[in-house]
Amino acid sequence: MSPGTNVRTLRKVFYGTRIVAAFFVVEVGLRCLKLPRLCRLLGLPLGSGPTAHPRRPRYFSSRQVGRHVRAVALVSRRWPAGDTCLRRALVLGVLMRRAEPHLLLGVARDPLGTVRAHAWLEFDGQSIDPLSSDYEPLQTA
Repeated sequence: MSPGTNVRTLRKVFYGTRIVAAFFVVEVGLRCLKLPRLCRLLGLPLGSGPTAHPRRPRYFSSRQVGRHVRAVALVSRRWPAGDTCLRRALVLGVLMRRAEPHLLLGVARDPLGTVRAHAWLEFDGQSIDPLSSDYEPLQTA
């Protein structure tokens, strides 16, 4: 086994631990705090609009974004408290905080009239969630 293999293995372990830790923090926050306060503590603005600290954001490559989305989905499917779009969006927001995402909440009616809700992230006004276009974003006060 080459030394590079050990480094890659350690990086994967560290990355996985970071994701599980983010899920744990988000889970505790969802159970103990109201969503606006949790978002402020996580450094994740709720709703669309300019960031509080206007500076040039650092972007992730599409490959990095895809890796984060897949890793969060993998852990989320096995998360004991359930797999929800809100948990996934909050954890992804924590992992990608330096890109200054905004958490959006939206609603839609299905053909039977049932109201559905969804949470997603936007980066500079653009969503990486293909389902977000089906929902009307809620306005924050």
